[in-house]
Amino acid sequence: MLKFKNIRLRYTFLYLLLLLFASCNQEKKPIEIIKNTISSLDTINTIYYRQTQLRGNTDDFENITQKERIFYYKKLDYDSIIGAKAHIYFLDSTYIFLEDIYDGNKLIRKHNRDSSARVYDLIKYPRLRKKSFWGKTTPYVIRYMLNYAIENKEFYTFEFGKDTIVNDENCYCLKTILSKKALMPGFYKFEIDTNRVETTILYINKLNFYPQRVRTEVYFIDNPNNVYFTDNIFYDIKFNIEINDSLFNTLDETVKGFTVNGIKP
Repeated sequence: MLKFKNIRLRYTFLYLLLLLFASCNQEKKPIEIIKNTISSLDTINTIYYRQTQLRGNTDDFENITQKERIFYYKKLDYDSIIGAKAHIYFLDSTYIFLEDIYDGNKLIRKHNRDSSARVYDLIKYPRLRKKSFWGKTTPYVIRYMLNYAIENKEFYTFEFGKDTIVNDENCYCLKTILSKKALMPGFYKFEIDTNRVETTILYINKLNFYPQRVRTEVYFIDNPNNVYFTDNIFYDIKFNIEINDSLFNTLDETVKGFTVNGIKP
């Protein structure tokens, strides 16, 4: 009888612990999750992942585009464009039809179908850095956006969506909502747009606080039912792997045999 009571006490204690854990989990504030996510992103020096991107709008579901890409990034602390050296492979089935190579000073966009290349030389043409000529949702852009949201939280609304599973991982659903303004990552300022509402939805791994999926939704106040969205789902993620700098080579030999178009501001 005593043994039976002890077992009941153990199960009661375990049940109370689970309730306490669930209660603590529910009491987490959005800002706390954001800070934990920033801390997680701060530990990433290199990263590899595959990505599926869906882009479209709710008025035209039949024409949603899907893109498949492979990413290699190496953190650049001084870079204000995407925060990293990059080599990105754009896939059409198994064929790599486009490659982006960026080393912080030069961007090469290699179009493998027609052997042409667009080259953005940021040393030769520093004015290129002053406009949005190329954007990617890197971990470092996400970190910048979240830092900016906290520092300017009077302009944002923060909400939790329903917890969900992405890539077999339990995730928080966190929303940052920016109304009547637009934020361009890397440019350290808002752009006023009184007709625009932008919501960024992050699905954040509950164990390591790394985003498994990032969805951006934009609608215009004069037509709120048509929502433009870009949905990025990341998988096969590998953190802090060894990446040889040759992967980010932007020397002329990289475009040997290609027709080169040098882009000016």
